[in-house]
Amino acid sequence: MKVSGRGWKQVIVVLLMILCCVPVVGFSESLEEEVAAKSDPVLVNHRIKNKNLFVECVIPNFSFDPHNDKKDYHGYIDVFLDGKKQKSVKQAAFIVHNLPEGKHIIRLDIMRKDGGRYLSLEEFEVEIK
Repeated sequence: MKVSGRGWKQVIVVLLMILCCVPVVGFSESLEEEVAAKSDPVLVNHRIKNKNLFVECVIPNFSFDPHNDKKDYHGYIDVFLDGKKQKSVKQAAFIVHNLPEGKHIIRLDIMRKDGGRYLSLEEFEVEIK
């Protein structure tokens, strides 16, 4: 098969896209398999008090401290409110303050310390009255 000059550029772009995406897929699948294989399940507890959302996460084999050698996975949690990132947290228990009234979808994503996403941890609905 003969490829012209422009065709080579397209082939190289496709190859770069594939090579760049493979580690991201591998990391998220590894953490998902690791979490699923553990006897300790992932737990996310949340409650509303006034206009504040209190969240507590238990994630087996995950540490928010990048220097913790006892855990295989390290990073933080991105908190989304109705599809928009609210904040990043570097602890298992946290508060989202002053939510607006109404129903909202909260999503928690487990993130690698380099900014890549391991997986979506939890998505749930809350109502602020």
